Amino acid sequence: MENKKDILNSYYRIRKLIGLLGLMLPVLVVLTYGKFLPSISHYYYTRSAVFFIAILSAFGLLLISYKGYERDKANERLSDNVITHIAGIAALLVVLFPTSCTGSNNEAISAMCLSKVYPLFGHRKATINFVHLTSAGIFLFTMGWMSIFRFTKGELTKEKKRKNKLYRITGYIVWSSIGILLVEFLLNGIRVNFRATNYDVYILETVAVFAFGLSWLVKGEAIRDIIGLKKKVFR
Repeated sequence: MENKKDILNSYYRIRKLIGLLGLMLPVLVVLTYGKFLPSISHYYYTRSAVFFIAILSAFGLLLISYKGYERDKANERLSDNVITHIAGIAALLVVLFPTSCTGSNNEAISAMCLSKVYPLFGHRKATINFVHLTSAGIFLFTMGWMSIFRFTKGELTKEKKRKNKLYRITGYIVWSSIGILLVEFLLNGIRVNFRATNYDVYILETVAVFAFGLSWLVKGEAIRDIIGLKKKVFR
């Protein structure tokens, strides 16, 4: 049987992987395609799809396998396990129900959309697009929830208090990004142009993903590992 130390180290690895993948996703899709698109999800229709699908699928599987803190039965209704299962399933649904190929502002994707020759589960249906947007929103919302309410649990040492401040800041950044995106979608739905640029969605998604990526890296003790590596190198 695994002892507590082995289990804890396993959690640290999962947290670091989730954090690293969060930082990699917005960067890799742009670098492999060579152009910015209105949203990260639109890279599903480009050669960057392999990274988009692989990273989102990894998010889903890692989150489903993550257990985290036990539920405080007196004060909490949901455990880490339930929350991360919801997030993991939402991440997988983002892949299985991709965004519509419309609205990409990209000639190649627009031509594909008109020809109706889609890759994998590609489409131009409003209902599927709604499932995609809802799943993406749930995924990001739960990532914010984990940072604000779950990562801040534990004994309040001086170091823990500093980390809790970072967890809350990153969590509220995630939620703020979702809130702005929701306002944009609602206003554009009633034909009010609220966008500052053509890349507002990509920018806000990137901010949210970077924020929760940083939070998971810190929770996975990545900083401790970097400090330990420096000590070994300069010993």
